[in-house]
Amino acid sequence: MFEVLGFDEWLAPIGCAAHILSFGESSSPKLAELLDHYRTMVILPTYLAPDQRRKIYKQKLKQILQNDPITMEIDGVVHKFRYRSKAGDLPSSTATVKEALELISTPADLHNIPPLLAGVVRAGHKLPLYYYSMFLRRAAAHNQLQLIMDCIKTVDRTGFKLNHSAIINELLVYLQWPAIKSGWNEAKTKNALKQVRLIVNILESGKSHEPKGDNEGAFPYYRDPQVLGSRLHMAAARAVHLKEGKDDDGLVARFAQELVTLWPEDKGLLDLQPDESYQKGGPMRYLLDRNAYLFFASPVLNGLTLAAQVVDPALAMQLQNRADAVEAELQTALAAVEGQEGRGVSIYNSLFNPEAEAGQAAEGEEEA
Repeated sequence: MFEVLGFDEWLAPIGCAAHILSFGESSSPKLAELLDHYRTMVILPTYLAPDQRRKIYKQKLKQILQNDPITMEIDGVVHKFRYRSKAGDLPSSTATVKEALELISTPADLHNIPPLLAGVVRAGHKLPLYYYSMFLRRAAAHNQLQLIMDCIKTVDRTGFKLNHSAIINELLVYLQWPAIKSGWNEAKTKNALKQVRLIVNILESGKSHEPKGDNEGAFPYYRDPQVLGSRLHMAAARAVHLKEGKDDDGLVARFAQELVTLWPEDKGLLDLQPDESYQKGGPMRYLLDRNAYLFFASPVLNGLTLAAQVVDPALAMQLQNRADAVEAELQTALAAVEGQEGRGVSIYNSLFNPEAEAGQAAEGEEEA
């Protein structure tokens, strides 16, 4: 059994054996075996000196290493390194992460993903965006979004970059989700606003999260109206639902003015980026899925309409102009998914059709 390390411990500077990447307990032997195998074959060799590491991958040294393996003491245990073929013996990082995420069934399992991601980075490998999104969804389902926030803050170790519109906005919606689903519980709403603002600040100051090449959009992410719509949503929800419609600290007005300055008049969410962004391989193509559009656009629309109730009439008219354009897009998406279920329909109903959401929840309880 591996030593269970806290997040700060396994991310501590390397050089002390106690800080070598380890995994905690797993809910299933299969997951434990998967992580153990990846640690043994991929992660541990990264702690060898470069010349030693090169030796264990040399076919001509296979017999020598079989009789006289390279040894290293880790956490009081002597590990022996014999020859291994990069092509035939090493588990795929992508396949390992995919299988690990599929095997997750408890919050404790989730806590093994950050060190796994750190191991992938140590090995010099890269993962497709999909697997970070998959981790995010698992974390949201288990109320473990702080794990995601920790990974983002330590991006150089974990590789969890906010450098694509899809992953950024997916995270922003999931950060708002607890407040939305609670019916605007005060603590959850305030926390959501705090977390969303933190993400915007990270996008503005974190060089590690800057997009490259085809991921770049029409705006820097920290000035993207879709991103800033999340911040406005939580500030406006707090004012309307928790402060009797009063913008005491002026956040709603400030965020609303910044948003309308960046968001062109009469334009919907789908009009904010150039047409080529929606072509095959484009960074905004994810919004073309109708259920996905509902998931991403519903909080933005609600933020615009709530903020319009709080700010002065002139600014409210500008917000409503953008809201009307988003509403038209959203109604088209709704018509396309009529009779379907999914996270987009769920969040839309939570915000705009709570009776339907309550009905679905009741049906789910009866079936259970």
